[in-house]
Amino acid sequence: MNKIMTLFEFEFKRIYKLYLVLIGVLFAGNLGVVAIKLHEHILHMNEVYNLPMEISVLKNPTGIERIIGCVKGNIYHLGNIVLGISVLICLLYAGIIWYRDYILKSKTIYTLFMLPQKRFNIYLAKLLTVVMMIYGLIVSQFLFWFIDLNIVKIFTGINSPGFTNIINDMIEGISLNIVSPYIIDFLMIDVIGVILAVIVIFTAVLIERSYKKIGIVLGGLYIVASIFIYFSLIFKNANYSDKLFVVHVSYYIVLFITSLFISNKLINEKAYL
Repeated sequence: MNKIMTLFEFEFKRIYKLYLVLIGVLFAGNLGVVAIKLHEHILHMNEVYNLPMEISVLKNPTGIERIIGCVKGNIYHLGNIVLGISVLICLLYAGIIWYRDYILKSKTIYTLFMLPQKRFNIYLAKLLTVVMMIYGLIVSQFLFWFIDLNIVKIFTGINSPGFTNIINDMIEGISLNIVSPYIIDFLMIDVIGVILAVIVIFTAVLIERSYKKIGIVLGGLYIVASIFIYFSLIFKNANYSDKLFVVHVSYYIVLFITSLFISNKLINEKAYL
């Protein structure tokens, strides 16, 4: 475990500056959403009620009512979109984290492969790096939502009880939640699902690196097959909640074991530099 954590620290040091930039972009995106929506409501108040184009009109009772609806809908929804884009960038990096070393043929990958340790530790360290990046973004987004709400509170003068009600409404807006409030769904989608997504991408990259001519086709097919089978099982058992859960867990276990087995085999025996 110490060796894996050492490799994780090494991997994170290589990317932390860009990762901080990504978090900064996520924060800027949130502020941009708030600014745009507040401006839209000021414009609406001007056009409909002939009120001046000033930020103070947001404290008008009608303005506050519209802002509450905005916070429960647009700001939260668009924040989800910004977060989703950031997570996709992290998943893209799940491939780049390997190709950066392989294609550029940097001394790093040679050094890591020559160390007196299991090559699979390198795989686990890279996996931990990407997964922690994604979880870090999700946690950051919740912090940014709280900041967004406080900005709205400052400009509208919403009292504390009203402010609390907005937060509760956002939490209860299950259809918009990127993180499920239900423990089973949270574990299946937001914890295990994230890890599996990264593992499948890693496995596809190692397949591509192991078979020079047809590797990219085989790697792509592995990702497509994993997704296709997953949704096929969901649609087939959508009307049977108990059975769907069992199928879900069974598929996750099979995909997890299969991907790790293939990855371990390839990184130790087939993957070339």
